[in-house]
Amino acid sequence: MIVYETFDKDFMFSVNRLLESAETVLDIGSGIGVLLEKFACSFIVALDVHRPFLENRVFKSAHILPIHANAYDIDLLFLPKTFAAVTLVDSIEHFTKDVGQLILKKAELLARDKVIVFTPRGFFPQSVDHYGLNGDVHQTHYCGWEPEDFTDLGYEVLIFKDFHDASNHAFVESFGSDHPPIDALLAWKSRL
Repeated sequence: MIVYETFDKDFMFSVNRLLESAETVLDIGSGIGVLLEKFACSFIVALDVHRPFLENRVFKSAHILPIHANAYDIDLLFLPKTFAAVTLVDSIEHFTKDVGQLILKKAELLARDKVIVFTPRGFFPQSVDHYGLNGDVHQTHYCGWEPEDFTDLGYEVLIFKDFHDASNHAFVESFGSDHPPIDALLAWKSRL
């Protein structure tokens, strides 16, 4: 079991270190794409099930191609090894655990080099419409993940200690402003 820890909050630095040689990325559950411009790659397929998220995405750069589709169908949409990497940044918790595990297996088929996941550690109760786009059912959290959920599947894990805290509006809504911070997990599987 390979697990590391950090108190650094710049998780995108770690994501981009993992993406440093990835020219193409499939990002599952892109939402409005707040982080996509920060990805260190030349071409991104931004996949989301809720079309209004894609229509109202923050970045409309030519190197980001929005695809309106269900993550469950990625193996029907793309051929094996189509992308250098597949990412699920703040999205795997929006599925049940069984569906999340199935999507990880499908992501591993589509990625040549890496599958990268970023998610809260444990169950982070959330049921809100952050963007006012009637997407609350897609922003609801249905499961929580622990390091061993990933290491048992062959992933390495970096725990971002105390990542979620009262500075996060969703954290305050879910836990209250006096709740101790909770960790986040960055998990990756290489050499697929």
